[in-house]
Amino acid sequence: MYRFRERPHHHRKLWLTLLGFVIIACLVVLAAIRLLRSDTDLGQAPPPVTKTITANTPKLVAVNEPLFSISLPADWRPRVNNDIPKPTYSWHGTTKEDNTRWLNVYVDDIPANLAVNRVLPIQGSGDKIIVASAVSDNCVTFTGAPAGNQNSFPAKWQGINFLCDTGNYTRDVVGTSSPDGVNTVVLSSADEGTHQFFFTYTDNSSSPDYSIFTDALETFHLK
Repeated sequence: MYRFRERPHHHRKLWLTLLGFVIIACLVVLAAIRLLRSDTDLGQAPPPVTKTITANTPKLVAVNEPLFSISLPADWRPRVNNDIPKPTYSWHGTTKEDNTRWLNVYVDDIPANLAVNRVLPIQGSGDKIIVASAVSDNCVTFTGAPAGNQNSFPAKWQGINFLCDTGNYTRDVVGTSSPDGVNTVVLSSADEGTHQFFFTYTDNSSSPDYSIFTDALETFHLK
């Protein structure tokens, strides 16, 4: 019943309702915070674990000859070589992993007609060798000569001329060649003068490793 000079009370009920909603909302927020704190670990994360991987690189040992020095894997030894033409020096691996690998060095008496399956371009720099490129693919894949052709075939890789062995194309013989000529690189030193060299590397293993060849040549030094 409305009474004169008496104010209605419906606005008081509205404020009480709003206050109730605010209290309920605060209780819900507090409960959520407490729940999250109980389930979440905010402690410092453990430091990451790192591992260092070391490449299994064979140890190289210097081999000193009267005219030059070269570094080879520690297990390599001089090889009795009956190849024709006969190299001046020859070494081979002795462990299970590389006993089917060997390196030949020809000094001055260069077999200019010796054909190879792959070529490694090099160049002379005074008394040292610069490896100018990677070992090529098997030359029968880019010379255009038919595999099985018994004649050696003139070829070129990275601008360097060499002879491709198309007859024995299943072998894996790598030979060096340079701008000085086919199968030839020229080195000079004050003590030994000027000499010509030719290197071949044969790898009959199931997993050929040409880095043995390139690493050795990068250590070659005319005395």
